[in-house]
Amino acid sequence: MKKLKKIESLSDQAFELLREAILNNVLEPGKLYSATEIGEWVGASRTPIREAAQQLANIGLVRIERNRGIRILPTSLKDLLESFQIRLMLEVPLVRKVAMIRTEEDIKTLEKAYNKLLKAAESDDAKETLNADKDYHSELLKIAAVERALAIIDNTRNTVLLTGPSTIPHSRTCMEAFEDHKGLHEAILKGDPETAGKEMERHIINTARLLVTQESGSRENWNDSDLLEQFSWIHK
Repeated sequence: MKKLKKIESLSDQAFELLREAILNNVLEPGKLYSATEIGEWVGASRTPIREAAQQLANIGLVRIERNRGIRILPTSLKDLLESFQIRLMLEVPLVRKVAMIRTEEDIKTLEKAYNKLLKAAESDDAKETLNADKDYHSELLKIAAVERALAIIDNTRNTVLLTGPSTIPHSRTCMEAFEDHKGLHEAILKGDPETAGKEMERHIINTARLLVTQESGSRENWNDSDLLEQFSWIHK
């Protein structure tokens, strides 16, 4: 594991390193770790580790157990569905706003991210496609300029990452993932908020369906026969 540098806040550095370790399964889901044990790994005292652990607990990645340590939380079907519900509640109206306010400069930035996603998909590189997918969504939602919403969305993506394998390449190819963004991208370019919102809604629900179906085969109590019902109270 990487060591901390004596520059930024040690607790903030510890938070980033521990979050990365959790998302990459270096720290095992369900396992209890002491603050001292984790501190030795990253080269920090107990205080910044405890502060980082509180930040991780706030976004649902760990549970602090008094006088025992820090438990890494596994992701449940309920957690995953809630994450996609939050994305629907936030990203659909945000992308409508983006379609209404995007400037020519915004379009240039977005086109660059879109072409990067296309290039990654054409190379059939799953990791690069996933990174480019995340970057595209980030650039898209930045245009809406609602910082708190972006932070919440980023945290929900962490929950999705914690499920383990992504839909690429297990449930769809890199190119299929790219093509799932086409309608959304075209609606933004045209400045069509209604279509942009519908496309984002379709994209999110499709990803949720693929991921839940994919993971249900290897997890207990992950067989949700009526997935769309989980989102019916949000979308029209």
